[in-house]
This record gives sequence, structure tokens and C-alpha cells, in this order.
Amino acid sequence: MTADTYIDIFRENLEISLLRIGLENNFMFQQDNNSKHTAKRSQAFMKAKRIKLLDWPPQSPDLNPVENLWSVL
Repeated sequence: MTADTYIDIFRENLEISLLRIGLENNFMFQQDNNSKHTAKRSQAFMKAKRIKLLDWPPQSPDLNPVENLWSVL
């Protein structure tokens, strides 16, 4: 996936969903340091939309809450 595709997906899906549920800019978006997330185009898009980002390392299962549920399931 390219940065442009990432931005398109965000624009066409997440942005609309946030408006529907009334969050708009009242949220923090989590993403890792994958190249499509850190690309200048992606960063500029997020900044222009005033999206607060929570950056996470790309390979860190200890920071992924769902990983703690597998033993229960």
C-alpha cells in the first residue's frame, strides 16, 4: 500500500465514519511507523485535518491490547 492509497482509505472511510458518530477531531489516531504512515504526504494530510496521532513502533505486540486476550479466547 502506498501513502496515497492510505490517505484515500482514510478520507473515504474513517473520516466519514468519524463525522457520522460525532467524533470529528475529538479522537486520537493510532498508527505505527510504517513508511506509508510516516510519508510526508500522509503527515501533511493528518496535519491539515488536525488529526492527533499516537505513534507506535511497527513491531511491538506488548503494546497491542488484543494480544492479551488470546489466552482468554
